[in-house]
Amino acid sequence: MIKKYERFVLEMKADSIAQLFTTYAEIGHGDQPPIKGRDSIYSFLSSFKNVRVLSNRDNIISSAIRNDSATVNGTYTQTVIVSEKDTVNVAGKFTATMVCDKIKNWLIAKMRTGSD
Repeated sequence: MIKKYERFVLEMKADSIAQLFTTYAEIGHGDQPPIKGRDSIYSFLSSFKNVRVLSNRDNIISSAIRNDSATVNGTYTQTVIVSEKDTVNVAGKFTATMVCDKIKNWLIAKMRTGSD
């Protein structure tokens, strides 16, 4: 699941990324208010028209599965180009809470990121 997320972010496929989330999912960064719902997550990701991802790496540090839910903690690094001129390197930590649906697909219910 995290490797799919990593690949879709690298390709900036907002629709594919959004489909990895539950309909009620939320994402957030640091102290910012969360973005709630798959459609809102899609809209948020689609707004990055001037960003091209050159590299994206997610490293899992720990994971725990309990029944039909899982928690994954890790780190991420990205290199992006903004407006075809500025290269930006970002890094941080993430925590993802996932749930297994009725047909045994893992979906992200909540993802929080924070800068290093």
